[in-house]
Amino acid sequence: MKRLILIFAVFMVAVSSHPHTGEAASLKEIFLFRATVEADDGTYHWEYNSPDDFEYHAKGKVVHGTEAEGQVKEIYEQADLFEEVNKEALAKAFQQAGYEDMTRLDVRWQNGNGDLYTWLWEKKQQ
Repeated sequence: MKRLILIFAVFMVAVSSHPHTGEAASLKEIFLFRATVEADDGTYHWEYNSPDDFEYHAKGKVVHGTEAEGQVKEIYEQADLFEEVNKEALAKAFQQAGYEDMTRLDVRWQNGNGDLYTWLWEKKQQ
């Protein structure tokens, strides 16, 4: 029993110390989401325009509508966008989503109030 209480306490500390202070809006609550990744193996682009326009580009191939919807929703959820997110956190989210070799990330997001946010991340030259 003590072990269960300890596990619960550790879990609560971990959850309460999470740095994310904003709350990501679902696609149904926003007007626009656009993300472009430039990587060593090509360019990737995800786009959503309210209410139900989806577009996905990967390595020269473009898909629209329901065929693109899954790709757009997946990357949007992984990006976890909110007003205060910074470009480094977004870059990390995209890298964890499988784009480790990206050299540039451009994200544009218009929330339900119509406010447009943009983030531009570029890999540091060594």
